[in-house]
Amino acid sequence: MDPNTSGAGALTPADVRYITEHFVPLDTVAAGRPEAPDALLALIDSGSLPRPTYTLADGTGMYPRDLLGLLDAAGSPDAVRAHFDGRLLRMAARFGTALTQERLDAEWRGYLKGHYGACLRVVTPEHIFCKERLVHRLTEALAAPAPEEEAWCARLCTDVEALDALEREFAPWDRIRFGGPVSRDRLIAAPRLRYPHLFARAGTPSGPNLSC
Repeated sequence: MDPNTSGAGALTPADVRYITEHFVPLDTVAAGRPEAPDALLALIDSGSLPRPTYTLADGTGMYPRDLLGLLDAAGSPDAVRAHFDGRLLRMAARFGTALTQERLDAEWRGYLKGHYGACLRVVTPEHIFCKERLVHRLTEALAAPAPEEEAWCARLCTDVEALDALEREFAPWDRIRFGGPVSRDRLIAAPRLRYPHLFARAGTPSGPNLSC
């Protein structure tokens, strides 16, 4: 099954409620814009914009409301890829890490598939970088738990809250298309359930940030 389509009868009523509450069809994305929906569809087909994050049973593609954010920031369709890579590379430099061309290509493919629309509240290269960094760090921390160590506990709590601020809730169907529990299940819900005392005083995340 193509992970961006529902398949016959795959979406439940709960999926449809979630998707229609948080995502919009291309006509809505184009409302008030100079580009017509057909022009945006052509950009999607040419690999300048992401494919729909979800597709309803009637064939309607559903997109994040910020679908055109990267295009607007880049200034033109031809500049989108270089703009995307440049922002990722600046984030890597900011945190003292290196990104290979292979990694950049993989992130771009994921962006164009629409997958980041499923997991990120706001899809930007900066949030993509932070999400991957937090996922890596939390996966390592939970694989070698040290709840008796204050530093480990503090870092776990900070990283869980940071990832929570970045990530959407996900549709139930995402657990099917991505082949099992999603990062929110594994790296936010699971540690909160396992170590409830660490999160008892944690407040509601104020919104995405770049402290990753």
